[in-house]
Amino acid sequence: MNTIARAKGLLVEPGKTWDGIAAEPMTLGGVFMGYVLPMAAIPSIGSAIGTFLGGNVPNVVELAISYVVAVVSVLIMGKIMSPLAARFGAAPDANAGMKLAAFAPTGAWVGGLALMVPSIGGLLALVGALYTLYLFYDGAQRLFPVAPIKARMLGFAAVLASILLNMLIGLGVGMLIA
Repeated sequence: MNTIARAKGLLVEPGKTWDGIAAEPMTLGGVFMGYVLPMAAIPSIGSAIGTFLGGNVPNVVELAISYVVAVVSVLIMGKIMSPLAARFGAAPDANAGMKLAAFAPTGAWVGGLALMVPSIGGLLALVGALYTLYLFYDGAQRLFPVAPIKARMLGFAAVLASILLNMLIGLGVGMLIA
């Protein structure tokens, strides 16, 4: 499935799309080259355009750091998810963890297009980021088969892990830049 069709599926029919992702064999390189790298660039590109339209010069270093952080956070989250899922009774599956980490941020990445609109783009991008939390919740339940009650707890744990990871990365980057 191509990148645009996959993103649209996750935004419009997430359950069906997650089931398809779960069934597909994927390689780490294939997922990163074909999906993560182009999709993670969207918020940086949207922000650059919005900054320019707002009459300012985009900070290329800041945009590059944002892009690298998005890609690295996918790698880290992918490594976290398999052991986390095992704590809820799922079989450890590094591939499923990487699939979740690679495809769940779709809402935030597509929402990053809204950053092109200088005045309200940030608010619209926030909506995309919130939808990403739902994608983590739904995807974790579909990629790591466990009992229904544990599946919901796993989905919630995936959301919390995602939030905490991104807060820690943001804190670390902020300390380096300051």
